[in-house]
Amino acid sequence: MIKPPIPDNEQERLEALRRYNILDTLPEEEYDDITSLASTICNTAISLVSLIDKDRQFFKSNRGLPITDTSRDVSFCAHALNAPDDLFVVSDARDDERFFDNPLVTGSPNIVFYAGMPLVTPDNFSLGTLCVIDDKPHDLTATQQDALRALSNQVIKSLELRRKNKLLLDYQQELEAFAKEMETFAFTASHDLKEPLIVVKSLLEILEEKYCHLLDEEAKQYISYAVDGATKMETLISDLLSYARAVNSSEVAEETDIDEIVDEVIKANKLMIEEKGATILKSNLPQIKISRTGIKQVFQNLIGNAMKYQAEGINPIINISATETDIHWQFSVKDNGIGIPEKYVSSVFDMFKRAHAKEKYRGTGLGLSICKKVVEKNGGNIWVESEQGKGSNFLFTIAKR
Repeated sequence: MIKPPIPDNEQERLEALRRYNILDTLPEEEYDDITSLASTICNTAISLVSLIDKDRQFFKSNRGLPITDTSRDVSFCAHALNAPDDLFVVSDARDDERFFDNPLVTGSPNIVFYAGMPLVTPDNFSLGTLCVIDDKPHDLTATQQDALRALSNQVIKSLELRRKNKLLLDYQQELEAFAKEMETFAFTASHDLKEPLIVVKSLLEILEEKYCHLLDEEAKQYISYAVDGATKMETLISDLLSYARAVNSSEVAEETDIDEIVDEVIKANKLMIEEKGATILKSNLPQIKISRTGIKQVFQNLIGNAMKYQAEGINPIINISATETDIHWQFSVKDNGIGIPEKYVSSVFDMFKRAHAKEKYRGTGLGLSICKKVVEKNGGNIWVESEQGKGSNFLFTIAKR
């Protein structure tokens, strides 16, 4: 028996094999289908997807041979590695000086015929072979040889797809971990910034109140600008904290009466409702299992927006309703406000995205992003139907638990 020679690029070849993370994995249908076809087309009892490791060959797919690997020293496939562009054929191993006394020839599975097409990666490394084996002599027709080459290409395509899917999964996990870190950072930074900002704002207000008589009009105006800026910053930090809480909330879902939640929001906004002369109508609001804090944030933002984005002289009318399907509840918060320009309808749920001038309608552009996070965490979707000048209808679903 002649042991298979080691390829000149062995170290690089092994590194390429490792990149596929395929060794010692369980059988998979896509590879088993290929070996089944190979055996059928070539009329052989055995067909393998064989991958050559440092000291052994591992069978990713194994048709007709009740083992998962053998020593590399006795491997026919290891011989084939050295001619990556050619089909390696042994018509009768009993008459071949390289194999006549090979234990796989003299004993089970009593190999007589072998044909293996190297599995060559796009960067030209031979990983192993797609091979067919039988216990009697064979000659493959040109059609069978072409089929074996085509099937070996399919093995490589499957391996490449597997490798790329793994890279995408790893990348996705890295992105998710990074996003989590950024959300945690935003929460921590916002929380830590809020306290000193409140102190600064309070001191400015005290300065304005106690020393007003010592300041000229220009100084008073500067203080007013500073207080206004601090107020805007405080609002932004509060919204960032709300967004971070919506993302990271681990509050347990509980049976929640949505009618009661809306009443709580109405009560909290009593002064604004009276000031705007708003009418809020409710119908068919159910009890659902959800985080009370999260769903309250959603209705607070949607009802607040419905009153904020209103034309002068028009009293807001807000209709809140729900419908039921087999898999979710669908809620609607419909208003008679100024509506949303068509070009912004698809992006209003993005962070810091504003559809109207911030000089006229104050806000941070985070309210709808918070709604989106809460809804998605509860297996739902949120969208808006709107026409400029004719109001908006915000709709969202919550999955039934």
